Parts: sequence; C-alpha cells; structure tokens
Amino acid sequence: MEWQGCPVRYAAGIFGDKWSFVLLRDVLLHGKRYYGDFLASEEGISTNVLASRLADLEASGMLTRHQDPEKRSRVFYLPTRKARDLLPALLAMMVWSVDHDPDTKAPESFAPFVKQDMARAVRWYEAQIDKANAPLLDKL
Repeated sequence: MEWQGCPVRYAAGIFGDKWSFVLLRDVLLHGKRYYGDFLASEEGISTNVLASRLADLEASGMLTRHQDPEKRSRVFYLPTRKARDLLPALLAMMVWSVDHDPDTKAPESFAPFVKQDMARAVRWYEAQIDKANAPLLDKL
C-alpha cells in the first residue's frame, strides 16, 4: 500500500520506525555523519538495520550519501532540507518527552529554551547542522 494522502501515514512511512527516527536525531542534533558514528550510538543498532535505514532515509530524500574523497572506502550522510524541516516537530516531541517522562535525559535548559522561542531554537540547531556539515562540504 502506498503511504500517500494522509499526512500522518506519509510521516510514519518515512520516520515512523524507531531506528529511522533515532538516525534523524543523530544527524540533526548530534552531528553524526559517518556509518561508524551512527553504529556507536548508545541504542545499539545492528549493522544490517543501520544499512537498511540509511538506505531508506536516502531513498525518501531525507539524507544524501557522499563518498569521502580523502578515504574512498568511507561514505558520509548529510541531512537534506526535507530532513532539516523536521526540526520544529522533533524539538516539540523532545519537549513533550521532557514534560512526560521523568527518565528523559535532556539538559535542564533544553525544554525552557525551546518553549521560550521555537524559531530561535530551530535557528540554533540549523547553525549546528551547518557547522557539522562544513568540513564535509569542503571535501566535495
């Protein structure tokens, strides 16, 4: 069945899987770009699931895959504008988690920062993404 028509189905088809969502977190908020970076995440994703989800995120236009010119056996992934446009929703869901999960591990300043001015928070994360991307874009 095609996941078209309903906006919830469309979103769930792209990042409704827990691993896809964690990978988007890692690329958008944690500056991870290389396969090994994603593999080292504390959630313990398996290599076959990681490879599959990266391919899915690339196919759905959320990530672009690039060969590292300095070490041709390595590739890195960059978030697309489509992925970056997810930032407000991702941040809002994280604030929701902080508000409702006493075990959520977020800095105490996170939720108030986002709640006070979402647009400012998104701009800050956008700048962090640009900073993480810059050395890799220089290679291309």
